[in-house]
Amino acid sequence: MVHDKKFIHTDITNFRDIGGYQTSDGHLKSGIFFRSGELYNLKPQNIDFLSNTIHLKKIYDFRRPEEINNRPDTNIENILYENINLMSSPGQANPSLKNMVIASNIEEHMLSVYSELVLSPSSQRGYHQFLVELLNSTEPIIFHCFAGKDRTGFAAALLLKIAGVSEADIFEDYLLTNKARKKENAQILTRFQKTLSPEKLSALDVSLNVKAAYLAHAFDLVKQRYGAFNTYLEKGLRLPTNYISNFREMYIK
Repeated sequence: MVHDKKFIHTDITNFRDIGGYQTSDGHLKSGIFFRSGELYNLKPQNIDFLSNTIHLKKIYDFRRPEEINNRPDTNIENILYENINLMSSPGQANPSLKNMVIASNIEEHMLSVYSELVLSPSSQRGYHQFLVELLNSTEPIIFHCFAGKDRTGFAAALLLKIAGVSEADIFEDYLLTNKARKKENAQILTRFQKTLSPEKLSALDVSLNVKAAYLAHAFDLVKQRYGAFNTYLEKGLRLPTNYISNFREMYIK
């Protein structure tokens, strides 16, 4: 079930708190794990919101260096920043806006993105780093990529599954992106309306949204390659065998 507190009033793109969901042992704590799209050129009221309303302590940026160079996150005093480039391995599918525009078969492209997020060495290293660091502090953090839908979406799904949230609620949070990005997606489509063919524009429209099939593909790959989610955490992400219990002890109430 969607909790109203997820929709804290802010115009930061695709922003929400993924806490509050029921788990097998209680509820995932709210006010700690926030997800969003890029934090480029933030308005003063958004900076104030991150600093003084949710008391953010750290930003995790999952984008590539070239994405960051083009549209860097706003520097916010007293908030730490870390870039974890999840898709740095050679030849990987690229979920940046540029590749959304030029991909010839968009459905195939999107599935390949999720294959890379599960299986590529850089993604496994990156998610390992991100998840390990969450056990060092329970202070509020935000994680994001460009649109906050694929790299960020899978990160949120991992967190929720580790917490013991139901599959239905994991997919619910994932699909909220389509509602949260509706305005921004319309603006992007308008921007490209005169420069892209109708076919390319339609493909871009598809790529700016998420489908349950994409996340299902990722979880299917986990099962195919590792047999079980816990084995994926241990063998794929190289997390300690007690990671889930430690995470739940810290973040389930």
